Amino acid sequence: MEVYEAIYGRRSIRKYQDTKVEKETLMKLAQAAIAAPNGSNIQPWDFVFVTDSERIARLCEILENVHIEYFGKAGRKILEGERFEKAVSMYARMANVPAFVLVCKNIRNEHLNEAYGQWTTAWAHHSIAAAMENLILAAVAEGLGTCWLGTPSWQGDKIKELLGIPENVEIVAMSPIGVPDESPKARPRIPVEEVTHFNRW
Repeated sequence: MEVYEAIYGRRSIRKYQDTKVEKETLMKLAQAAIAAPNGSNIQPWDFVFVTDSERIARLCEILENVHIEYFGKAGRKILEGERFEKAVSMYARMANVPAFVLVCKNIRNEHLNEAYGQWTTAWAHHSIAAAMENLILAAVAEGLGTCWLGTPSWQGDKIKELLGIPENVEIVAMSPIGVPDESPKARPRIPVEEVTHFNRW
C-alpha cells in the first residue's frame, strides 16, 4: 500500500468484526512502531498487546468507567444525552475486538547525564506519538482498523493492575486492533491553506 493511501484511508474505527489477528501481524505493527523517529534514540516505549478475551472484556469495563468519570469531570456539556451514551457504550461493543495495544512510556536514559536525561524524558511523549502513528498506518496497510485512545491514561492504575504493567511505566495511549465492521466517512479538516505558513506567520 502506498503511504498516502494509508494516511488518507485511515479512520477511527469503533465497530469490529470478530476475526482473529495473528500474533505475527501484531509483531509487524510493533516493528513498524519502533522504526519511528525518537529523541536521542532513547526509544522510550513498550507495547502491550492484549489478545485474551477475558482480559479484553475487563479492559472494556474499565475503559467505560474511565470515560464516564472523564466526561463527568471534563464537563458533560461537551457530550449530552444520546451522544454521551453512545460515546460511553462503544466499549461494550468493543468487547469482541480481537486485540488491544497499549503504548507505554518506559524511559531508558540511565547512560545520559542528568540535565540531558531530563530533556529526553520531556520529549518522550513526542517519540511515543510518532511510534503510535507508525503502528496505526501499518495497521491500515494490513487491512486493520484502529482507534487512538488517550483517555485511558486518565486513571491507569486499574489497567496496570490488570495487565501487570510496572508502576514506573506510564500508559500514554491505546487502541483496539481488528478488521473494521464499519466504513466511516473522513472527518472534516480545516483547509490546509488556513493552517499553513511559509517563512513567517
